[in-house]
Amino acid sequence: MNIAFIIHNQAETGPYWKVLEQCAAYVKLGHSVTLFCTSKTERWRSKTIMREGVRVIEAPDVLWGKLRQGVDLWNAFVRCRIAKKLHHEAPFDIVHAVDCRPNVIFPSLYVQRQLGVPFVLSWWDLFGKGSTRFGKGFAMTVGGIEGWLETGFRKYADGATTITSYLAARLHELGYPADRIEVHHLGVDTSQEPLAYKDARAWLQEKHRITPHENVLCFAGTIYETDFTLLLKALDILKHHNIAYTLVWVGKHFIDDNVCREYSILRTGIVPTMQEVYRYFAAADACILPMEVNDANAARWHSKMTDYLNAGAPVALTPVSDFPQYFAENDIGWLSASGSPEDFAQALMRALEEKPMREERSRNTRAFMKRELDGMAIAERAIRFYKRIISLTSPKEQ
Repeated sequence: MNIAFIIHNQAETGPYWKVLEQCAAYVKLGHSVTLFCTSKTERWRSKTIMREGVRVIEAPDVLWGKLRQGVDLWNAFVRCRIAKKLHHEAPFDIVHAVDCRPNVIFPSLYVQRQLGVPFVLSWWDLFGKGSTRFGKGFAMTVGGIEGWLETGFRKYADGATTITSYLAARLHELGYPADRIEVHHLGVDTSQEPLAYKDARAWLQEKHRITPHENVLCFAGTIYETDFTLLLKALDILKHHNIAYTLVWVGKHFIDDNVCREYSILRTGIVPTMQEVYRYFAAADACILPMEVNDANAARWHSKMTDYLNAGAPVALTPVSDFPQYFAENDIGWLSASGSPEDFAQALMRALEEKPMREERSRNTRAFMKRELDGMAIAERAIRFYKRIISLTSPKEQ
């Protein structure tokens, strides 16, 4: 198959890497893939590079900074022009787009309607109605536009995937036919064995002077303010019970120095390789995912969760997304009873009490990942879905 994959994101930022990983999996299965994204700096000319066997088109954008988020119509026009040229050279069999920003939806509809290529549209996040991620001010202003973009164009797609069951239900409520919707979580490469807990812990002790019997929790990346507040309240409860710990914060996220001292947070700063990131996860007694229970978090699928588990780290988390089902059926961590700080603190305390079972749970997490969230298996499922959508749309083209 010849696949066009379209995202609004800038190259080398945010979901770009996960999408590239998915596209590279298609290439390993023998397919040709062109990934359309946005250039980080270019305003007038496009750039084409090969990455992991994927042809990446970096489209120009006349805006700057955080405004380069999929709303520039020049960006959309260039994508359409390049897609037409590439389709005439080697026809696309399917176009797969993620979310509905203008520089995604316009090229996708152009390829579908002008070039006759079936169109699959994914829903990976919730920024409009029901989302509280950026506060009430955003929800009452730009959030309204986001909501319209998220929902207004989905009926035109020939097939749809969602990243969670919550979004699948929302899509069905919008009137989209259920037989053309599939839930596709983001997978990860499970082929590489992570560092064993004992070896990773020895590495962490040497690198950061962590003592052998110290309780170690780990969090990766950025966090929204409301979720951070939830976490600090839970840590207050641990301190109230005189439970000592070190929270290793992997990656770049601003936290006040006084807060770090008060809550025993050790910041690593930017970590240069995923291999080293995985070492931090593998050395933790538990990785954590504190999230408020709300519509926005119900809609999300955290790739950091799959990275935690793939590194062999059990996870303590609140009941969001599709994770409760997986945690109920597999011994891979500790699910709090609710999204309250009190219940999340209980999950953290259980995690630290059950340290003797850490290596057994590590084996469980790896087995779970290989069985449920292997990137190649998910790619094969996506290809089967593409072929089904092509077969459903082909009579229209005759």
